[in-house]
Amino acid sequence: MYTPERGAIRAVLLACRHALWAGLGLAASLVVAGQVVAGQVVAGQGRTAPAPPQAPERAMGDPVNLYAPNAGVYGPAREDGEIHPQHVLGQVWVMTGEPGESNVAVQIGDQGVLVVDTGTQAMAPKLLAQIQRLAQERGGTHKAIRRVVNTNGRADHIGGNDVIRKAGSQIIAGEEAAQQNAFVSSGAEVFAHENVLSRLVAEKASGKADPAREQLWPTDTEGFDIDNTRFNGEAVQIYHPKDANTDGQLVLLFRGSDVIAAGDVADMTTYPIIDVAAGGTIDGELVALNKLIEMAVPGKQAEGGTIIIPGHGRLCDQTDVVLYKNMVTVIRNLVQFYKNQGKTLQQVLDLKPTAGYDDRWGSTSGRWTTRDFVTAVYQTLPAKGPVFFSMQNSTLVPSSAKPSGGKLF
Repeated sequence: MYTPERGAIRAVLLACRHALWAGLGLAASLVVAGQVVAGQVVAGQGRTAPAPPQAPERAMGDPVNLYAPNAGVYGPAREDGEIHPQHVLGQVWVMTGEPGESNVAVQIGDQGVLVVDTGTQAMAPKLLAQIQRLAQERGGTHKAIRRVVNTNGRADHIGGNDVIRKAGSQIIAGEEAAQQNAFVSSGAEVFAHENVLSRLVAEKASGKADPAREQLWPTDTEGFDIDNTRFNGEAVQIYHPKDANTDGQLVLLFRGSDVIAAGDVADMTTYPIIDVAAGGTIDGELVALNKLIEMAVPGKQAEGGTIIIPGHGRLCDQTDVVLYKNMVTVIRNLVQFYKNQGKTLQQVLDLKPTAGYDDRWGSTSGRWTTRDFVTAVYQTLPAKGPVFFSMQNSTLVPSSAKPSGGKLF
């Protein structure tokens, strides 16, 4: 039965159907046109070459391919035998390309250049050339290298000290200048923790070191736990984690730039290098990693934020270091569990406590192997000790008192 209401409904349905077919026809014509426009007509053949595929747009939370050309500051460094400067944040740059993916940090401003670690001796001339070029292009009023800070005394961190120091200079006057000229050759200041110099001197006295290595020694040392200073108008905090990778390890926080130069406390290429002969311990390394996490501030979704320059490998953020710390903690606890059972080092090695992580962090050859790491962990843990690593920050009063239990780091 026909009614005005049904007639109106029928008219609407017909209009919708016509609109649907019209829309489908328009869409089809657009697809065909898009193919013709996107393609390239092949002369004389009447057909088109396919358009290049478009990469899908990355959604929030999708994984980032660190090896893509557009990976940014978190991508791996080029390994072509050359030094490559890369801007990190603020006034801080990183120099990549050293053997073993060692990183050199550079802060540039009106006062001059501050260099953190100097890489290997063989690459020092190339490193210097890139630092000087960067200073000329990006520097302020003064472009000279003023200060070098060594985060530890290992060869791939102090190898370029002599070359970099001689190319620099200091702004000093009066009695200090007289002392500098009398006892120290001119050039930039080379700063390190006092334990670094003590071990280098002992190495020379034992006859185990090449006498020429004396040219790599720091010119100035201190024995602080935390030192706060300013350079290039930026607050720089230098932290000394006791008995971490070595007993002379330093970590630098550039507050204004929001960058941390972590030295070997963090290593994005392998398990942490714990130099037992130089005072390194696994528990000290974990204390240092926890401190590094505390110093960094994450960005949105716990990604980005403070950028951390590790001793080796790609740049990272707080989340990367948290995952690294968790991995090291699991291995440390497992080795302590086995050691509590009275197992020997070889028995622990045979049990492969790092098996779940070796594909990413392990190595059977090179400067630092999985065996080296497990051996260092085993050697620096007590025969009987707590299986689970834990730590507590506290202030001891008076300072001469001894903690009731545990080890002071």
